[in-house]
Amino acid sequence: MAHRSQCSSAGDDLLDPNYVPPHYREEYRLAIDALVEDDLEGYYEFLQSADVVDFLSRQEIEHIKCTVKVPYQSTQPELPYVESGGDGSSDTYWPVHSDLDAPGLDLGWPEQHRFIGPTDVTTLVNPSEPDMPSIKVQARRLIKNAQQVIAVVMDTFTDVDIFADILDAAMRNVAVYIILDEQNAHHFTSMASNCRVNLENIQEQLETGKLCLPSPRVEGLTGSTRRG
Repeated sequence: MAHRSQCSSAGDDLLDPNYVPPHYREEYRLAIDALVEDDLEGYYEFLQSADVVDFLSRQEIEHIKCTVKVPYQSTQPELPYVESGGDGSSDTYWPVHSDLDAPGLDLGWPEQHRFIGPTDVTTLVNPSEPDMPSIKVQARRLIKNAQQVIAVVMDTFTDVDIFADILDAAMRNVAVYIILDEQNAHHFTSMASNCRVNLENIQEQLETGKLCLPSPRVEGLTGSTRRG
């Protein structure tokens, strides 16, 4: 049975003297768009026209320029999904339908059940609240208690303890899927090699950047980080 989402965040009390209001500036987003579309010249022109201080460091600018990728543009005309008996309103949510084909999950996925209420989501922060275990400890608990499937999404995966827990879960016939940032995937393979995991079992499919580790049952996907 699904439970309401939980959030281990602190400082949400408006009366708390340490409360810091959320900060967002649309000008920052537009400046980054100008950098992506028109390079440094467009970026600085926007900063001047919007009277915004240069908020990006040189390292951040170079990172954006080196990692940004143009979103995939489908050649197929968009066909709206209309559920039988539904009103087809734009705010209707179809969690099991997508405009893209589902990725090939070679290790399978738990059987889909009817959605009842909100899903169970827990958001953790670092550092954790007083008397609360760290994110790593709680993540390891989730992995150790998994019975059907584990999905891990990281930009960089180099933690040997969590990796060992994942391998243990795979030995229990728990399907494991790992999604990594393509640029940092080599750190994961180096870590796996240091742990004496046979990297010859990893097969890469260039179409999706998929990494497969069939024995034990671990499958990984690598993808580029997109900003926008």
